[in-house]
Amino acid sequence: WQHCRLGAIHGALAGSTAQASVRQLLMTTEPLTVHRHDAAVSAAISAPGRASGPLVGGNLTAVATSVGARLSGLDGAILFLEDLVHKGLGFVDRLLTQLIRSGSLSGIAGIALGSFEGFRDIVDRGWTIVDVLRDRLGSLGVPIVGGIFAGHDLIGRHGGPDQVALPLGADANLDADAGSISFTQLRAP
Repeated sequence: WQHCRLGAIHGALAGSTAQASVRQLLMTTEPLTVHRHDAAVSAAISAPGRASGPLVGGNLTAVATSVGARLSGLDGAILFLEDLVHKGLGFVDRLLTQLIRSGSLSGIAGIALGSFEGFRDIVDRGWTIVDVLRDRLGSLGVPIVGGIFAGHDLIGRHGGPDQVALPLGADANLDADAGSISFTQLRAP
């Protein structure tokens, strides 16, 4: 993305939802719309508004550890973040703080939050993952849609791993009021 502006797919091929969304992204011209999954941990995070721009991001740990090394400019982009439990809530707070203090998030247009399911039952000094995400990201003043069914730790309706595949680099329209993000096309160089 940084050098060629070529799109990629964030996701896996395990599970029927993953397979269907990858098939749709690669084999049709139909737009993909993903709606908030209300039962998801991150669905509790929302900030009103709409935003458009290329979807960038992925795993929070990978994004934050790219600051200063290979993180491309995020101006005008919609940032997708998800993560699994590596350490505790303090680690997530540090990663988000690094992204904010480095200035990496100062030009983003919106945020889509995927899976943080591994943090569902973790409480640290009275704080949950919802508190950490809301505290760090809510101050950015951009539209936020949580509860996107994409990322690590997701189980599909058949009991195995599953998630929606997301087209990184694609033009995205985020509508926080409707709780959705839609994609029109992968960007060409």
